[in-house]
Order: sequence, then structure tokens, then C-alpha cells
Amino acid sequence: MGHVISGRMAAEIDGDFVLYINGFRLNRLRAIHKWFLAGRKIGAMFEELATDPDSGFLGYQPALQGLRGGGSIQYWRSLEDLQRFAQNPNDMHVPAWRWVNENLRNGEVGFWAEIYLIEDGNYETFYRDMPPKGLGGLTTLVPMAAHTRRLGMTTNRSGPDERQSGAAK
Repeated sequence: MGHVISGRMAAEIDGDFVLYINGFRLNRLRAIHKWFLAGRKIGAMFEELATDPDSGFLGYQPALQGLRGGGSIQYWRSLEDLQRFAQNPNDMHVPAWRWVNENLRNGEVGFWAEIYLIEDGNYETFYRDMPPKGLGGLTTLVPMAAHTRRLGMTTNRSGPDERQSGAAK
């Protein structure tokens, strides 16, 4: 567990970025060994990406999706970086996807993905008394009072517990 940062914080990142969410689900129990192998291939991709600062991969957060599913919330500097990784035969994605197409048949394991292009300033984050997570673990965290991008998720008001105690964070 990471170090808890006290108070109300927000993540800030300059420029546009990409949020890529994906996952996979075990649909047939007899394919559990293939499901685990697919998960290992995905983990290896993240390890490779993390060692390449020029890849545009900012990082990821695992996302457990019940007993049969797993996934990730990934952050990329640009859509072009994500596409380059996905289509480059010298990176791990192309051979891993080939393996999926050759070995996962008849709906044994399902896959899904969503891509969101986030324009500069069109996002909001909020962390309170948390170790760095998500975008906050990959970028700069600043006190909420100094955060300039506000879409309405957070306000400058103190929460109920802060008003009672008189402490403003």
C-alpha cells in the first residue's frame, strides 16, 4: 500500500491524453487455463510498456471485474501512441492478439475495449486521504485549492465532516 497523502488533492496533466479501458471475461470454465495465460500475456505487455518511456504509455490501474473478469484502466499520452503499440508487429500486442485469435475459440474468453480522447482540461479528479491512484499516481498531484480545472465534481466547499471539526483540507 502506498503512502497516504492527507487532504484534498487533484491530478493535473498538461495537454490531451487517452483513457483506454479494456477487459476480458472467462465465459467457459473449461478454458480457465487459457484465461490465465491471456492474463499473463497482458501483464507482460504492461511490463514491456513501462520500460519504454518513448511508448507514450503513462501507466495503468488493474480493474477486477468479478470472479471471471479482469481488466485495466490505461493512460496514454496520445491516440497515435496507443495505435502504434497496438499495430507494431515488433511489440507484444500483435503476437498476443494473434495467439488470442488462434487459441481462444467458440467464445471461451471474451474481450472488450473502450477508448476516450480527453482534451486538455476536460477531466476532473479528486483524491482525499488516499495513496496516489489512477491518473493521480501517474501525474502531478496538487492541493484541490490550487487546482484550476473544475468541471463541477468538486467544489471549494468543505465536506460535512470538515465543517463539524472546523478543519479545512
